[in-house]
Amino acid sequence: MKKNNNRIWLTAVLLAGTFALQAQELPKPPATAAGLPDPIAKGAPRPPIGIGTPGEPPRPLEDAQLIQLITIKGTVVNPIANEEFEYNGLLVRTSKGDVSVMFPPHLGETIISSAKNGASVTITGDENTNPEGKKIFRLNSIEVNGKLISDTPPVAPLINESQEQKSFSANIKQLNYGLEKEVRGFTLSSGERVSIAPHIAQQLASQLKSGEKVVVTGFVEPKRPGVMYSQKATLIRARTLNINGQTYLVR
Repeated sequence: MKKNNNRIWLTAVLLAGTFALQAQELPKPPATAAGLPDPIAKGAPRPPIGIGTPGEPPRPLEDAQLIQLITIKGTVVNPIANEEFEYNGLLVRTSKGDVSVMFPPHLGETIISSAKNGASVTITGDENTNPEGKKIFRLNSIEVNGKLISDTPPVAPLINESQEQKSFSANIKQLNYGLEKEVRGFTLSSGERVSIAPHIAQQLASQLKSGEKVVVTGFVEPKRPGVMYSQKATLIRARTLNINGQTYLVR
């Protein structure tokens, strides 16, 4: 009888130890379809919300910038276009003088069609200084004729996978420059504007001259949503350049 009691006591101890070990095991996180733990499953801490672009991981909050906005009031003198003929600014006359108010080109159609020359505007934004030491006012929102237009992300352009590569043969009419006076391409005598990166133009500085005959192959740039142009022009994204019998591949 004593032997049986010992067996019962030993069995109870073993069962109690097993239950204790099971109770100490941590629950496994639920698995995703790929069999990996779900990092944002119910009950799990979520990553911090930050600022980022679509399709990219959000930036941590530590990288966010705090920008002080100021408001100016004035009258539109005339619109401003960049080297690609895209309207991207307004010259505004205020009580303290003329201010160059810049905005992304994809807002051109909306802003230029509303803020005509002579229109009274109230603009909120921040002020910066460009490399030449000139103060530039960057628009965050503009109110004109009771209409408020705010800076919003651009609409992604449609991708034309069947875009045809074309060839153009003509003389260089003039070189085209960016805001920092760097060469960003050239205009052909036939009217097309060829865009190339500044570092490519620098490598070809001795050959890119007015009157030089060139053969350009490339793709015609489609109109981007929301952009308004100051003049009609065919914009070419260069693929190859032939100058003085030498052909260069532009990457």
